[in-house]
This record gives sequence, structure tokens and C-alpha cells, in this order.
Amino acid sequence: MVDLKGCPPAILKPKLNVEGHLKAIKDKGLGPSDPTQTNNDFWDEKARMWGMLQGDARCRLCCNCAFYVNTTQVKDWIMNTDTRNVKASDLPLTPKWKDIETFPQAYCTLLDITCSPIRTCDFQLMGGPIDDEKFQLPKYKDMLKEDLNEEH
Repeated sequence: MVDLKGCPPAILKPKLNVEGHLKAIKDKGLGPSDPTQTNNDFWDEKARMWGMLQGDARCRLCCNCAFYVNTTQVKDWIMNTDTRNVKASDLPLTPKWKDIETFPQAYCTLLDITCSPIRTCDFQLMGGPIDDEKFQLPKYKDMLKEDLNEEH
């Protein structure tokens, strides 16, 4: 049995996770809806916003973001809660979002959602992923605890 002590509410409660995704898509530029497509408009907007070329913007993904927590503990929490069943294609959006992975891969401490490694948002911050080794560093060791202290 996995100890869920310290697990962020958005992992424990799929409804919060879905609400967080919808808010992130609307207000934080989470996307693209289908990362397997070229999405030139999406990436042109990110490049303009970040002040870089589109090719450089395409490299700024969740998987290399400083808010992307991909520790063994987070993966265990995801796999041992109903959040493992949250699918991008189930979001009430048009056009439908494409499922990229079988289950969520990590947790974003900024948006308070589970996330895919190959999407991004307006606030992507290079410096990740936060894996088991990096999570032990003083700078990162309390980042999940901070989410527990926020209002949900």
C-alpha cells in the first residue's frame, strides 16, 4: 500500500485535477491539444511571448520545466489513486484533446495538475525535471508541501 501522506489534493481528487486542467488551458496557455501535430500557431504564440524563435520555444516542454515533479513518490501516488484514469480526451473541450500517455506522468506544482511531458504552458521555466535525485536538494525538498498549504 502506498502512503498518501503529503500527496497533493489534485492527485488525490480527480475532479480537482480536471478543474485545474481546464483552468490551465483557459488561463495559462496549457497545450497544445494534440502534440503529435505541427501546431504552428500555438508555437508561434509561445515563441512571440517568450521572445525566441519557434524552434527554441518547441524545446520548452513540461518535461524540462522546474515545476515538473517526476519522482518515484509522485508516480506511485498517481498509479495508486483514481487520478491514473484521468485522460486528456475526457476533458470537456472542443476540439478534443489527444491522449499522449496511458496515464499521467508527473505533477506540476505551479498549475497543481498532473501533466504530460510533451506539453507546455505560458509559465514554463527551464530547470527540470525534478526527479528523485534533484528532489533531495534543499531548493526542491519542500515543493510538494507548499502545495498542501494552498487553498483548494
